[in-house]
Amino acid sequence: MTNPYGQQTPQSAGMPAQPGQAQSYGPPSAGMPAAPYAQQQYPQQQGYPQQPYGQQAPYGQPYGANPYGPHIPDYKGWAIGTIFLFWIVAIFAIMKSNEVNTHRMMGNMAAAQEASRQTRTLCLTATWIGAATWTLSIIWIIVVVSSAPEITYSRY
Repeated sequence: MTNPYGQQTPQSAGMPAQPGQAQSYGPPSAGMPAAPYAQQQYPQQQGYPQQPYGQQAPYGQPYGANPYGPHIPDYKGWAIGTIFLFWIVAIFAIMKSNEVNTHRMMGNMAAAQEASRQTRTLCLTATWIGAATWTLSIIWIIVVVSSAPEITYSRY
């Protein structure tokens, strides 16, 4: 049997095909072995049974447990968002927000709670001051534009 290019296949050349080997046409390309390697069969390992899904592992922390204790909010997103409202206070809120995770990772939960409370206070302060400033600025712009005298330009 010949392929479209006139080369003979290994079966027609008198070579038996190996199980699992695809028919090849012509010599193997560079870097490819003439016959594919058979996959090694590994014996079943004993002594380390796989845990069923959802059960606690026998060693270490249980799956999904927080190794740093209870979750303490750090308000980082809120602190970053207040940059657009009142950036002076927002910078201090971001710095205090970073302290929350630092204290929590060190295991100092009281200091982490205090830093979280201070971050929330700074975020509230920046939000209220920023919202009031933006509101007053918009009102001032409306008043100035509406009270401006009408300007007309003449061509002569």
